[in-house]
Amino acid sequence: MSAYSLLLRHPELFGAGTLFLTDQTPIDGDWLRACQQHNSRIRTWNWLVHKGAQSLGEDACRFGLPEPQDLLHCDTVVLLWPKAHEHAQTLLQWLSSQPDASSRRYFAVAANDAGGKSIGKRAQPLCQSVTKIDSARHCTLWQLHLAPSVGFNWLQPAQSFRWGEHAYLTLPGVFNHGKLDQGTALLLEHLPVPNHGRVLDLGCGSGVIGLSLKARQAALDVNLTDIDAFALRSTELNAMRLGLDVSIYASDGLADVTGRFDYLFSNPPFHQGKDTDYRFAQQLFANAQRHLTRQGQLWLVANRHLAYEEWAAEHFAQVDIVAQGNGFKVLLAQAH
Repeated sequence: MSAYSLLLRHPELFGAGTLFLTDQTPIDGDWLRACQQHNSRIRTWNWLVHKGAQSLGEDACRFGLPEPQDLLHCDTVVLLWPKAHEHAQTLLQWLSSQPDASSRRYFAVAANDAGGKSIGKRAQPLCQSVTKIDSARHCTLWQLHLAPSVGFNWLQPAQSFRWGEHAYLTLPGVFNHGKLDQGTALLLEHLPVPNHGRVLDLGCGSGVIGLSLKARQAALDVNLTDIDAFALRSTELNAMRLGLDVSIYASDGLADVTGRFDYLFSNPPFHQGKDTDYRFAQQLFANAQRHLTRQGQLWLVANRHLAYEEWAAEHFAQVDIVAQGNGFKVLLAQAH
């Protein structure tokens, strides 16, 4: 039973004044129909959720960071608790700082293996009280009485790391928030800096791969995509701080990417909650050549134990391990 299914046990939570904050996939079809039936609204920072709920219309399901306008005419907020607990707490901080915060009802729900049982404990510092409402089939629903606060903005919980001459900001929820992960660092150490060409940074996170290349070679046409709005906003902020002219947009892997590229760079995700999920990488190998020029190159980093070079060899004529270190490896795949 998913957290969405648990919410269906509580029809009183649905209504025209209800806002759901969620990044959880897959979407439950019955929950989506209940939202449509009761004119409930959705704010999501997950592009997959947005695409899955497009039948509701742009006004009913908005993609991006939560904004004050989302709370207009809102009397109930239901947070599907993100897997990154720090991110969830930041969302509660944002909610508690909004005008008329004390006039709304707040609920939070999650599967128990995604932190559902511990929501009460983690939310307590930001609440006047927390109450468990329901617990069934490995999910838990809580009601939160938020303590009103003031002065919050999304830059307050942001953290930065340095690569080369520049600092890169990350907002909460972005992969490896406030740090440069070892895999991406290994990739950056061995990337070529082309003199020209079209570049795609796929799953860009903070944008450090694509932006660092653009900073070193202004002639590059750099595109950066991610499924997560907090990552995209982090990349936008970093591009503005560095004064770099790049293209930044949402995409589910390569699904929303158009055109061909001379270089495609990625640090593919392979975890989905506690489970291992290789679909992103497998789909990337299968579809990458449709988006590469004839001499195009696919560069990526992976945990050393993953059989990525074997999967890549099913679709590329040449696959080389360029570097290894700290439990990671950098692969270069080419069609010719």
